[in-house]
Amino acid sequence: MGKSAPSPPPVPDPNELINAQANANRITQFTPYGNLLFGSVGDRGQFVQGPVPEDGQAAAFTQETPFQAQMRAATEGTGLGLGNLAFNRVTGRQVIGQNADGSPIFADDPDFENPFRTAPTLAGVQQAQDIDPTTGLPAFQSEISTSTPMPTAIDTAGLTALQSDPEAFRSNIEQTLYNRQLGLLQPEFTRQREALEQNLADRGIPITSQGYNDAVNRLESQQGEQLGRLAQQATLAAGQESDRLVNQARNIRAQQFGERAAAGEFGLAAQGQGFSQAAANTQLANAARQQQVADQLLSNQIANQARQRQIAERTALRGQNFNELAALLGGPQIQQGSFFAPSGIDTQGAFAAQAAAQQNAFNQAMASRSADLGGLFGLAGNLGAAYLLR
Repeated sequence: MGKSAPSPPPVPDPNELINAQANANRITQFTPYGNLLFGSVGDRGQFVQGPVPEDGQAAAFTQETPFQAQMRAATEGTGLGLGNLAFNRVTGRQVIGQNADGSPIFADDPDFENPFRTAPTLAGVQQAQDIDPTTGLPAFQSEISTSTPMPTAIDTAGLTALQSDPEAFRSNIEQTLYNRQLGLLQPEFTRQREALEQNLADRGIPITSQGYNDAVNRLESQQGEQLGRLAQQATLAAGQESDRLVNQARNIRAQQFGERAAAGEFGLAAQGQGFSQAAANTQLANAARQQQVADQLLSNQIANQARQRQIAERTALRGQNFNELAALLGGPQIQQGSFFAPSGIDTQGAFAAQAAAQQNAFNQAMASRSADLGGLFGLAGNLGAAYLLR
């Protein structure tokens, strides 16, 4: 007989691996905020510190310090009171006690109005103001109007006329002077002739005589020479007089023209003053219009700002209700102890080890069975061959 085959290794129990790893991770921890203890659940559901029985259920228990227990009780009481207050703010119902089963007893407020069910309205809020700032205002003045017409030239109507024909004017003066002097000399000439005729008559010189004619011719010659001198004097005086009158007319016309020019300048100055005054009035009117527009825009802005403030105040009042409710629901928080987390239990690795061990045992059993069957088939073959060779 040959040497017997070695026995396969024992299959590991996964529960033992899990319990071993769990016990290794259950580290009792002590902190200022409490202790973390490990054990199992008792038959009455209580915590039992110590190793976990084979059929038991593992458990962990946080053991509070006396101060932490008092702190939690005070915090929970405060949170409950704030919760009841928040419940009353939302529903109008107030917790006034408890029933035998521990359910709360409520008392309803008949005058309660839920501030969270209705959105804030704009009733009573000042309306938005968007008035056209140019409504009712005078039109913007873009032109300057004046009532005084602007003179374009100096009016010469009525001014002393200037001589258009100086020679004719001088000739008229000359004739006038000559006739004037002639009118003065003619009586003298008549008297001289009458005196001459009387003298000749007294002397007995007949009218038809040569002596009479010679005397008359001498008188007429003398008077003719005197008329010639008179004509020359008239010509000289006419030249001087015409120059004087022309210069006088020119001076008078220049004086009249200057007066009218001064009047025109005064008119221009008055018109300039009127234009300046009209321009100033136009500027003042436009400035007043712009000020009225600015005042209306400012009024619109102030009214709309007041509206925004009223809306913001109503929104703030409604938001205050929500903020107070959020503060009530938040309440005080209990500070919990902080424990470190040990490494997790590798249950997958334990089951994998068990499966590998079982598979190895199965493989060994199959290999052993195959070897046994191979030996039987070999023995049967040998017996058959011996039978055929007999």
